[in-house]
Amino acid sequence: MEKEKTVRFDKYASQAMKGIAIVMMLFHHQYLSRKRFEGFTVSFAPFADDTMIYMCSVFKICVPIYAFISGYGLYLSYRKKRSAPVRWTAGRLVKTMSGFWIIWILSAVIFQGMFGYVSKVYFSGGSRIEGLAAMGLDFLGIHSLFGTVTMNGTWWYMSAAVIFVILVPLVMKNEDCLPMILALVVAVPHMLSLKIMGETNVYSFIPVFLMGMCAAKYELADRWLQVWNRGPKKIMKFLLELLILFVLYKVYGKLPGSVYNEIRWGIFPIIVIAFCSEFITVIPGIRQVLLFLGKHSMNIFLIHTFIRHYFWSDFIYSFGHFVVNVLVLLGISLAVSIVLEWLKNITGYNRLIRNICEKIELTV
Repeated sequence: MEKEKTVRFDKYASQAMKGIAIVMMLFHHQYLSRKRFEGFTVSFAPFADDTMIYMCSVFKICVPIYAFISGYGLYLSYRKKRSAPVRWTAGRLVKTMSGFWIIWILSAVIFQGMFGYVSKVYFSGGSRIEGLAAMGLDFLGIHSLFGTVTMNGTWWYMSAAVIFVILVPLVMKNEDCLPMILALVVAVPHMLSLKIMGETNVYSFIPVFLMGMCAAKYELADRWLQVWNRGPKKIMKFLLELLILFVLYKVYGKLPGSVYNEIRWGIFPIIVIAFCSEFITVIPGIRQVLLFLGKHSMNIFLIHTFIRHYFWSDFIYSFGHFVVNVLVLLGISLAVSIVLEWLKNITGYNRLIRNICEKIELTV
């Protein structure tokens, strides 16, 4: 009998989780409320409409899933760094933002030519200088930190990505105090009655990002995956995690985000990651599909709102069934991503970014 493979939370497991998270995101953005598909006929058969809409609203956990994976991966990257903290940060920012910059440039050129979109977004109100400043902040991915306009509302997360990278070397100066730093980040808003948790902002996802760093430091993910991982105990583990997920899923909508942010966007998505990494992403066939989607997840995240919301919503919601609509959006976004990756390769964009990162991180 073939020996069962040991499951680890490695780069492939995290990439497969990104594949799950991007599918969650598409369902969430299309059906988180009835307002999202108002004016369109959408069938949720054989399920009840309210059940599926609630599920899609819960899929907001895709964001803390990404944040946790970012914290986990950035911690490991920093531990292996060969350069000074400032150079690591600069190189990592270029690497993180390079995929966004090319999409920003192409979107600006294409949609300005098709719809005059850039002019409408940045220059329809206020001075030319204000418009140029807004463009610059949007290009840098930090528009949400300054409250300026953006070509794509979904791009608010790029501000979080920038903050996450900058946070890593600051936190790592006191690496042994990482759990204490996490506790303070969680406690301070409650102590000061700040209404910033549970909202779609950068701070709400810093706790789960730090949880990802803690998980990497203490190897918590791999340790958990080795608990009860054979025979009847594994079945018990499966049922126990499934029960916990069911309870958290049912209470998600009843827990105020400002009070229970660490449960809704911390514990819950982490248990989803643990469950999926051990029981879903290891299934042959499904694993390969999720790895492929995970590879393209950033591009899909950056592109899909243009298709779903800004320009072609009539087409995306025209197929009737809620699953078919999402599959069409996924298929188009994925096709665009594949073409984009091909362009980045043949134009030398990837090589350019790679050379810039190496120069930044290795230059003394």
